[in-house]
Amino acid sequence: MILWIRYVLGFVLLPLVAVMGRRARKTIQVLPEADGTRVGIVGEGEPKVRIVCLGESPIAGVGLVDQKENLALAFAQCLNERTNDVVEWHICGKSGIKMDELIVAFDDKMPVGTTIVFVAMGVNDCKGFTAMSHWRARWVELHTHLRKRCPNALLLFSAVPPLSSFPSLPWSVRVFLGFRGDLMNDILRRLTVELDSETRFLPLPDILAPEYFAVDGFHPNAKAHKAWGVGLCDAVLAHRSKGGDLKG
Repeated sequence: MILWIRYVLGFVLLPLVAVMGRRARKTIQVLPEADGTRVGIVGEGEPKVRIVCLGESPIAGVGLVDQKENLALAFAQCLNERTNDVVEWHICGKSGIKMDELIVAFDDKMPVGTTIVFVAMGVNDCKGFTAMSHWRARWVELHTHLRKRCPNALLLFSAVPPLSSFPSLPWSVRVFLGFRGDLMNDILRRLTVELDSETRFLPLPDILAPEYFAVDGFHPNAKAHKAWGVGLCDAVLAHRSKGGDLKG
């Protein structure tokens, strides 16, 4: 309830947000998706674990020089180093995509036998003013679809990044979008509790230091991707230690 009240009160900033938002769109540097392969294997032999990283521009590698710096590879390398499992990794990301478009865009790119799906969405829906009821409904739809396609996979749903930390955004925009992001995360967190035990909500730091941003001040850089990938590995191993299995 407090988050809703704070969000509604934040609408007093809208006139300033509109002006500063238009100005920010003109000044923020537009970066391309990183070059490089979006699929690979870490280790030798038949993969035991197949991971799919699914989402918007950070997953697509915006802010990186090459996909070798992507969290998907860092995640796979960490799992291989700590478990000796052969890990196959896939990047299914697109800059600017919203929840409405996700299933259609990547359904045919999901490999058979996927054991882990990591989904990172929210920034485009946040700044695009997706209704909160619609946000929840689309996550339910995505979960249902993924569970049918990968019935035994571990589904990891990332929190919306803390837009209040984005250096390139003016103060008013950071505050208002930060309020929206917090509410979207609360909805996703509560929803995940209602789903199955093989679905987890993964929080992000409330504040991100400037050193983790690319030159546009909006997307994560290689250092951030490395830390993100290791964090995902930690989450999966913690899941395993509690009796969770990773089956395709």
